[in-house]
Amino acid sequence: MKKIKRRFLAMGICLAVLFCSLAPVQPVNAAAKTINLTVRYKGKNVTFEAYRNPNTSKTKIVKKAKTYAAVKKAWGKANVVEGGVGGYAYTWKSGKTEIWFNTDEKGKRSESILIDIKNKKATLCGIKVGMSKKQALRKLRKQWGKKNVSTTKNQILVQTYPGLIPMTFDLKSGKIRSIYYMHS
Repeated sequence: MKKIKRRFLAMGICLAVLFCSLAPVQPVNAAAKTINLTVRYKGKNVTFEAYRNPNTSKTKIVKKAKTYAAVKKAWGKANVVEGGVGGYAYTWKSGKTEIWFNTDEKGKRSESILIDIKNKKATLCGIKVGMSKKQALRKLRKQWGKKNVSTTKNQILVQTYPGLIPMTFDLKSGKIRSIYYMHS
């Protein structure tokens, strides 16, 4: 009798180990270790910034698109170039979409960047105008973690870095209406 109980116990343990090993392990609501702030415009992606170690006290912002020449290679010449002494401001416009950033006199990017998307000409972090709130939330939470993504009836806010203005996704009728991000 004891022998039969031991066999059933051993078989039960083996089955439990087997089922546990077959079930996929996925971290719930965890953000990636590096998150890229990527804009897709004119069919080409440009990564302006990368956030390393988000959700920790050691979060670091790394500039990716370091020069005007790098962005010009992907998107072509800027529609508007303003400035002179001290630096330049480059703007790409297409309808209601505007992407703008500053450089110093040598063409090297300074901190300032503005992304204002109000039509389907561009995307930010894979989110585009017209996308449903549910899809956008799923994508943003996967990238940034549930802790950094908050929602109201008319907006989705993503806190990219403590002290910076959050990424704003305005909603209308459950769909993304506009996307705004500024960092200076």
